[in-house]
Amino acid sequence: MEIILTVHHKGKIREIPVRKGLGFQGVCAKHVIGLEFDCRKADCGICNIKILSGSEHLSPPTAAEADFLKAMRADPDERLACQVRILGDVAVEVDYL
Repeated sequence: MEIILTVHHKGKIREIPVRKGLGFQGVCAKHVIGLEFDCRKADCGICNIKILSGSEHLSPPTAAEADFLKAMRADPDERLACQVRILGDVAVEVDYL
């Protein structure tokens, strides 16, 4: 079964087939989406993404990610891409590229 990551960015929509369990880092490296991953430890927040649908198909937040999102007063539909593993179809919006 193919998993689809749908990325919304500046009015464009890109559908990317991914392997279950792959992190956003791998997707970005392979498909050159342009997400920046500087810290990879949930310390900087530069890779904040908005989950449009399929949040149940993402790995649960790590303790570090949950703490960081709470500290930055993130909306419930926001995650740090550097911490997320894709487990099923999901759609995200990326504003900062």
